[in-house]
Amino acid sequence: MRIRPDSAAFVLLLASLSALPALSTDMALPALAAIGLDLHVPPSSAALTLSLFLAGFAIAPLAYGPLADRYGRRPIVLFGGVLFSLASAACALAPSLASLLVFRVLQGVGAGAGSVMALTIVRDLFQGHIARARLSYVASMRIVAPMIAPTLGSWVMYFAGWRSIYGVMALAGVATTLAVYLGMAETRPADAAPVRISVGALLRTYARVLSNPVLLGNTLVNALTFGCQFAYITGSPLLMMQLLGMSPQAFGAVFAMTAFGIMAASLINGRLNARGIAPHKLLWTGLILSSSTSVLLAVLGFADALSAWSLVPLLMLNTFSFGMIAPNASHAAVEPLPEVAGVASAVVSCVMMAVGALSGSLVTMLYDGHSARAITGIMAVCTLSALSLYAFWVRRLPAAAHRRA
Repeated sequence: MRIRPDSAAFVLLLASLSALPALSTDMALPALAAIGLDLHVPPSSAALTLSLFLAGFAIAPLAYGPLADRYGRRPIVLFGGVLFSLASAACALAPSLASLLVFRVLQGVGAGAGSVMALTIVRDLFQGHIARARLSYVASMRIVAPMIAPTLGSWVMYFAGWRSIYGVMALAGVATTLAVYLGMAETRPADAAPVRISVGALLRTYARVLSNPVLLGNTLVNALTFGCQFAYITGSPLLMMQLLGMSPQAFGAVFAMTAFGIMAASLINGRLNARGIAPHKLLWTGLILSSSTSVLLAVLGFADALSAWSLVPLLMLNTFSFGMIAPNASHAAVEPLPEVAGVASAVVSCVMMAVGALSGSLVTMLYDGHSARAITGIMAVCTLSALSLYAFWVRRLPAAAHRRA
């Protein structure tokens, strides 16, 4: 039985597809030290499992987008789900860090299908404020994954070891893939012009997409704010457990509290979009809040004055801002290009994950073992860059550019 696109169940299905990356990163956060100990590498090296997952997650959509425009959304989602499930099972059996990293890349490649197709599917079915509201509801529901994933990961690891975490990921992949197979119909418009799959055609399509200033500007704004979030995600176990001395269970609870900020903002953003509030106002508000909170965190971090009492409220506000930014920026990026929505969504996803992987790698490389300077500094650089791009470029584009393909 197919699920109706205007139903809450369909939003839940899209949220599940989008949640696999968060589940794959956040559930493994409490296990970094245990992975390092078991595989005889330092925890900072084990943190590469996060960055390389994102690397695979960033590259794969460049192929998924054109293929989805040519063959449809559903086959791509099913392929990605199968690959994710198999790679997750392989991670659970990995005998060394090198093999684990290889399987994590493949896991990221599989997770990229569902995530980028969720944005494409919304673009297929909805427009304007309705589409932005749907994306906000998808975002708010998928935030359940990062809210519970670290706590779930810590308890799974406590009872069955770190390898069982990847076993749970494999089961989640299987369940999501079955739900798509049984419940999701093809959403690519039946009257869409056929897309040629050739090197020349792909290069021309990507050149067209990347030359659109609205897509490029909003994509960079979205990616840089995600870079701030992933700097926090990558550094959070080092910051909270190593520097502040939290237990894995306490870390999971605090992480859930900060993730709640994104969920709350996404729900509020969806309601405000449904009431016709201009998306640029919501985006502007989110960027100001994001940059101000990350600068405050950096000031406290460089002064070695961070504590749990100052860290958690600022992080909650910072993650709240991301819930305001991401749905509006990502939809603004793909809205002018409906006929190549798959490629446009692939660019948004690829750039976002590439910036996230870069910021996470910088955190692991620059972390000095005794301060939060690397983590908070990179967060501030990302958000201030996003604010500057939006203020001095995206907002100054003529109105016609937002409507032109």
